[in-house]
Amino acid sequence: MKKKIIFTIAVFASLFAFGYKDNVQAASYGRIGHVVTPANMRGKWVYKGSALLGQKHDKLYKVRIGKHHVDGIKLYQADLAKTSKYARNYKKYHFIIDQTMTWGNASIFNKDGIQWLNVNGWTAGAGNGTSYGLVQKKVNGQDVTALAIGVGYKPFIAAYAYRVPSHHHDYDY
Repeated sequence: MKKKIIFTIAVFASLFAFGYKDNVQAASYGRIGHVVTPANMRGKWVYKGSALLGQKHDKLYKVRIGKHHVDGIKLYQADLAKTSKYARNYKKYHFIIDQTMTWGNASIFNKDGIQWLNVNGWTAGAGNGTSYGLVQKKVNGQDVTALAIGVGYKPFIAAYAYRVPSHHHDYDY
């Protein structure tokens, strides 16, 4: 009987020890929650490079926007008090900065009738990041939806990207 009680206690203890996970809260490293991109922005886009974006003007670049990412950067809301602390103290928090290199501090705002998705580096101490917004452009006399890529606080449009047709998804743009 004593062995049965000890065995039962051992089983419950091991279940508790292995079944209980001390989840790292989403707020660790200042992460509050996911940002969901506007559905009409999602997909593959291609544009000519811009010097304002640090790119060659004669080369084609691509942008891929998913539900929770832009070009592989996972989009989250950030607790700026925490993330700016990391930016100010690189030597102390470099391990956090290294672990969050694929995270972006994202927000959605409206300016001049355009809904913008803004993405900053997770621990960026300054700067306004890159913004993406849908606009109408005339191409060969027809209105076409384009993805405006902007920089700065206004944002200043540095390039226009155009949606890659679905039958071209296999090509490397």
